[in-house]
Amino acid sequence: MIVRVSEALVRLDRVAEFLRLLEDLVADFPDRHPGLVRHEILVDLADARRVQYVGVWRDEDALVDYAGPDWRTVPVTFPGEEQLLESPLALRHFRLVE
Repeated sequence: MIVRVSEALVRLDRVAEFLRLLEDLVADFPDRHPGLVRHEILVDLADARRVQYVGVWRDEDALVDYAGPDWRTVPVTFPGEEQLLESPLALRHFRLVE
């Protein structure tokens, strides 16, 4: 399994708006993306501007179906997202040790 972490640094005055949009966007992801094993939104307790979307994906094929062939380097964003962020999304991938 592959864990995909997208981290946003959200503008302080836009955190609530960003979280609402993100929650709405990903709510139906398990139904739309059968290769998504689980997902969650994390908000940093020390800095609420740092928000992570974490998805656990069955395999690379599932990630390609979701994010395209450049899944390793190109984050998936929603329209207008860049206006809510202080900097572009940071994207990392991890192998889940079971």
